[in-house]
Amino acid sequence: MKYNKFFLAGSVIAASMTLGSCVGDLDLTPTDPSSLTPGQFESDPAGYLTRCIAGVYLQYATYGANGDASVQGFDGGMSTFQRAVFILEEVPTDEASWIPNDADYGLFQYGIIPTSNTVVMGTYSRLFINISMCNQFIQTVNDGYYHLNTPELQATADEYIRQARILRAGAYWYAIDNFGNVPYADESVKMGEVAPQLSTDFAEGRRMVYEKVVADLEDVVAWYKQNDPNNRPPYGYVGLDVAESLLVKYYLNAGVYTGTENWAKCLEHAEAVIGRLGKGGFKNSGLCQNYFQNFGANNKDFAIGGANAVNEIIWTIPQEQTTQNPSGLGLMSFANSTFMCNVWIGDAPGDADFSCTMAEYNSGNGWKCMVTRPEFVEKFDWNADYSVSPDKRVQLWKTSKDGFELQNKSLLQADWGSNGYLAVKYSNWAMDDNGIDAANSPAATDQLGGDYAMIRLAEIYLSAAEAILNGAGSADKALTYVNYIRERAGLDPYTSLNLVELQDERCRELYTESTRRSDLIRYGKWISGYDWSWKNQVPEGSDFSSNFIVYPLPSTTVSRNGYTQNPNY
Repeated sequence: MKYNKFFLAGSVIAASMTLGSCVGDLDLTPTDPSSLTPGQFESDPAGYLTRCIAGVYLQYATYGANGDASVQGFDGGMSTFQRAVFILEEVPTDEASWIPNDADYGLFQYGIIPTSNTVVMGTYSRLFINISMCNQFIQTVNDGYYHLNTPELQATADEYIRQARILRAGAYWYAIDNFGNVPYADESVKMGEVAPQLSTDFAEGRRMVYEKVVADLEDVVAWYKQNDPNNRPPYGYVGLDVAESLLVKYYLNAGVYTGTENWAKCLEHAEAVIGRLGKGGFKNSGLCQNYFQNFGANNKDFAIGGANAVNEIIWTIPQEQTTQNPSGLGLMSFANSTFMCNVWIGDAPGDADFSCTMAEYNSGNGWKCMVTRPEFVEKFDWNADYSVSPDKRVQLWKTSKDGFELQNKSLLQADWGSNGYLAVKYSNWAMDDNGIDAANSPAATDQLGGDYAMIRLAEIYLSAAEAILNGAGSADKALTYVNYIRERAGLDPYTSLNLVELQDERCRELYTESTRRSDLIRYGKWISGYDWSWKNQVPEGSDFSSNFIVYPLPSTTVSRNGYTQNPNY
């Protein structure tokens, strides 16, 4: 199966389905003049089945087919799944900030989010559009629209349903993590129905949604282990490893979501993923030899189903430049690897006392929209003036050696170059075991063709170590797992390990991978106990109000659907 070909073809079908009412006030923008309906599926059930699940995947990869955004009233690029979760998980933290002075988006870098904020509405909408698309795909199969008249067709449909359930759980993790007591919708919620909150009590409602999603994921994982224990889906698709990695993320944060920690289940599922993927590569750990092989133009090779035997990228969001695909098709957006490279960089003015060029990253564009904060930078090892570090993970950064200033004198775009370092990790260079492979790199273009790594094996190692240090297993194993990551980064291995060191190592390894806000909350360092520049719109940082533990539900969604707003909003 050619992933990109079916992926793009599927957008027409997916966009023609009516969006269910779990978001109530949202509509899908028409994405193609063709009016394809489930009534046509009988003519080619196998073809339409594959195109429709491809349309579900499309909602995770770009903002909509043919350049049309699925979220109305919100910038198309920002409304892409990866950018939506990046906004929620990274922009208010110590790792990143959005420096253009947009009225609503600009507030996110300070962590101050009113209920009417359009970015809250746009990001929430993206998550629930994706959940709705998963549900609708399952409904069309269960309602018999495909006329599955052979065992082979039914088996294919059942597998695609499992994939839709996994993708749905992926979107729900970010919804539960960021919004708390969200409505719950599975395939039993029919089109035209409003998905209910399961309780008007915040803590109870959040716990109940968590339990439903986790139970569904556990059921999917159990089916694979019984019927397809060596499951290896084609490149770009999800399967057992993504499902079980999502369970690691859920159980890692069980104490936050439910009030009851579950380190044992976190470790159980992490060890299962490591057992399948933790071989080959760096010290036979399953990690790439080079950190940046996860973030280069050829990183699809290191995803499950990719060309390389090492598959550190467990859940990948595919992208591809049209010039690289013989069919002339592509799968691109202003999110994913394009965003993660271009948002930081740009050509410095000719008279600037700092240096940066798009050519250094093999990119055809640079936005100058992001800087990082000094408290995050200081978590790495540096020389006296923070210009050079032995940590290989900062090799693509712009620092004081390039004339950039460490401190955030402001979070304004006009001060780019003099108000923070550039923490770049994605580029348009192909990467081999030794670093940049210029000879095999694509041409510099506006939109980059590298994938986005949603979940990596490195995250699973770190989550396993955290579960162990919280009492779930052997401390020696935690040390081994974390030292794989440190040694790959060129650092000396730890001889002992505590939770504070682990937390900082997780920050260094997973920076800007949309885990930071969640991690700080789990560590008890989000509301108070740790300040970073401009937190709560104070230059030196200050505590958040306790209700900032989650974002508000969008005010229009609350009023239209009769939902209970999150506490103290």
